[in-house]
Amino acid sequence: MSISCLTTTHPLQSLTVKLHKTNQDKDILMYPDISPESEHQRWSVRKDAGNVTLVLKDIRLSDDGLYDCQVYKDQDCLNVIRFNLKVKECKILDTVHPTPGSSVLLPCSEHPLQNRTEQVTWKVVNGRQSTDISQYAPPNKPSSSTEKLLKPLYER
Repeated sequence: MSISCLTTTHPLQSLTVKLHKTNQDKDILMYPDISPESEHQRWSVRKDAGNVTLVLKDIRLSDDGLYDCQVYKDQDCLNVIRFNLKVKECKILDTVHPTPGSSVLLPCSEHPLQNRTEQVTWKVVNGRQSTDISQYAPPNKPSSSTEKLLKPLYER
């Protein structure tokens, strides 16, 4: 997840970025990091094309809350962004282990009395890394001229 905090021409090294979780009155991140203990290893700051952006990896239910992102140049506050992060608990279905080259039916059910469809996401999981099924590319293997091109995994 990423949140844009400011668009600026200032170099990132000249800025101070502070992330504060207001509903817990707790500083989550200070860039550059001046604290000896880094409890916020999942949060980081980057600047791409002039945008100062907060990045959160490995989102957890405990991340839910109201945040302030403050960006300073010396003592001047350049911008404050307040955002409310809502983390939705996802239901993870049982893992499916298909035989290579075979077809598999991925189960997905809805409650018949609901008037809306929940968003469904399929991921290919390899160890601790997961890839959206529409972005998945199988590991490279030596190709031969007789090998036909396969459709994307989600179409197969």
